[in-house]
Amino acid sequence: MARAPHGFWLANLAVVWAALFTAWALFGSAYSSGESVLEENPDAAVAAPLVLAATVWLLLHVACRYDAIGARTVAKVLAWLLVAFAVITGFTIGLFVLPAAIALVAAAALTPVTGS
Repeated sequence: MARAPHGFWLANLAVVWAALFTAWALFGSAYSSGESVLEENPDAAVAAPLVLAATVWLLLHVACRYDAIGARTVAKVLAWLLVAFAVITGFTIGLFVLPAAIALVAAAALTPVTGS
């Protein structure tokens, strides 16, 4: 049986991490007052990492399955946008998003496509 590429596992890990972060931001007690991130900061984009991670996962799946280099290129751009999001929001939610962003960048780099 063929083993799944490392990029597949990294992309799955990134989506799970982003989903856990989103659940924590929506429902978890993040502040001493017991409020969640979303309750304290209603303008926070807590679902953005999950949406981007799931989109990158889907694009990498398409790239690997159909050997589509364009899908992998778009996935790389979106993964780097998530890294930028994590850096820009570094003092709030960025540190929690950064592991998923790095995993997606690595997954995009490891996704095998020949571009034919």
